[in-house]
Amino acid sequence: MYSKIHLHKDIWQEHISGWIITDVAVPHKNSIYLCLRQDLPDDQASRLFDHDIETELLAIHLDRESNQFGLRTLVGFNRPVVGVATLPLTQGLLVARNGDGQVSVVGSGKAWPDEFIHRRGWPITMRIKCINGYAYSVGAARKIYKRVEIGNWIMLDAGIPESEATSEQGFNDMDAFSETDMYAVGGHGDIWHYNGQRWQQMHFPTVEQLGTVTCAGDGNVYITGEGGSLWIGRESIWQCVHQGASTLLWNDALWFENKLWLASDYQLRQWNGKEMQKVEHQGKQIHTSGHMDARDGLLVIASPSEVRAYDGKEWRLIVAPYA
Repeated sequence: MYSKIHLHKDIWQEHISGWIITDVAVPHKNSIYLCLRQDLPDDQASRLFDHDIETELLAIHLDRESNQFGLRTLVGFNRPVVGVATLPLTQGLLVARNGDGQVSVVGSGKAWPDEFIHRRGWPITMRIKCINGYAYSVGAARKIYKRVEIGNWIMLDAGIPESEATSEQGFNDMDAFSETDMYAVGGHGDIWHYNGQRWQQMHFPTVEQLGTVTCAGDGNVYITGEGGSLWIGRESIWQCVHQGASTLLWNDALWFENKLWLASDYQLRQWNGKEMQKVEHQGKQIHTSGHMDARDGLLVIASPSEVRAYDGKEWRLIVAPYA
């Protein structure tokens, strides 16, 4: 199925061997960004704070046979996630889950200074989402920030009451049909809708943990939750269409090629409108899992050691261990 590994062996040996891939983001069809953490023995890692573990932000250029990558190594980034913005410029954003929401910025032809989502505001970034070109920080305790311009993040909190943060509150994910029709989910059945001016809490039938939300091309909103469940609906009307038996939440769910794709730490599935299916290509199952992103006609899935990309016609193996 795969003709070759895109990233050259010497690059893998020098910059990826000994590291774990923890997140992926797609700015456009010719590039991907990976977040990697240093792979340390358990006894050594247990003696460190998470921000003391080194992080790599790796850019891979899929349209090049030479100069295939760019790399930035960072220290002090606690539990980082990677995302992109395509407005006002196409850039990769590596965000630390710390008190300031520190952001390392790469791309668009210059060295950019670090940004801070909210100094001492504890954005608690769980995910960076690109909606209509702009990056959003989706944070626990119902904190959402929009990057309206380079270096300038504003909080979108109108309608969300001030309260002491608890595990019952969101957010883990957000998505949108437009900037006046957004959904954010998390916590225990904590779902909110944004009309462009204010957030309003919606009713949800259970208090199960919620992991992802997808505003899909078929006009439905899909929410995944505890046990790998899948819900379909809009606003305060929801129906559970798949219960699942997983011990983990789905990491990512997205709409690609008129189907909902879902990825967790140990499986990749598609929802075809009736049932959850294994992903196949040319009669063979695609064996991969991890984190996932898609943009500009390219879907990319990153496991801790491998990265695969699908353009709707063929699968490519981008990163893999060399023997």
